[in-house]
Amino acid sequence: MKFKVLDAPAFVYIIKTISEFMDEGAIVSTNDGIRINGIDPSRVVFLDIFLPAGYFENYESKDKEVIGINLEDLSSILARVKKDDALSFETDGSNLKIIIEGSFQRIFSLPLLSMEEQKNPSLNLEFPFKAKMLTVTFSDVMDGLADLGDTLVVSSEGGKLYLSVEGDMGESKVELSTDNGALLEASGNDAKSTYGMEYVLNTTKMTKASDTMELYFGSQIPLKLHYELPQGGYGEFYIAPRVE
Repeated sequence: MKFKVLDAPAFVYIIKTISEFMDEGAIVSTNDGIRINGIDPSRVVFLDIFLPAGYFENYESKDKEVIGINLEDLSSILARVKKDDALSFETDGSNLKIIIEGSFQRIFSLPLLSMEEQKNPSLNLEFPFKAKMLTVTFSDVMDGLADLGDTLVVSSEGGKLYLSVEGDMGESKVELSTDNGALLEASGNDAKSTYGMEYVLNTTKMTKASDTMELYFGSQIPLKLHYELPQGGYGEFYIAPRVE
């Protein structure tokens, strides 16, 4: 496996987002691109990240290669990447070589972990409500609600999406709709469910890599957050509802 990232800062934030949920992960590379998926230790979030070959400036892979990596260590290394740096990766025996090139070249090497490809859980879900919006809109709303409580209430009524939280400071409720310009698209039925604020908030680091996102939910079923990435890539997060 060998690839050079086209947008280094965006890739850094993708890895940073994944490391919020998992300490270690398997990177699966094929001719089509790379995939990272898994379930967080609390078993609340399942994530699935796919970056197609076209996402990269240069990309080489065997038919299929699975490598395990410590995501916290990788994220720590990538924190050194600056805006205009070039970023490359390649497997080198039992290590993953990370090359950061700016005003000078820095080479890091992380030991590969013995890990198997994660099996995707069966998620045959039908979501009563769907909304599409700018990723920055969702991020701004979540930032505004995050300090007010640890439970996010997601509801829909009359084609509008509501995100609200109740805490010691009272209740805050945000209305998002195509009428007020906050949503690009919205469709579906009325529904209501609650989710852990921290889990939802941690996905918004994808803002640096994604321009638009889709939100899917229904009463007492997982919340699906789909962040669109260039060249048909995506980051998907399924967050289990809180039991009321």
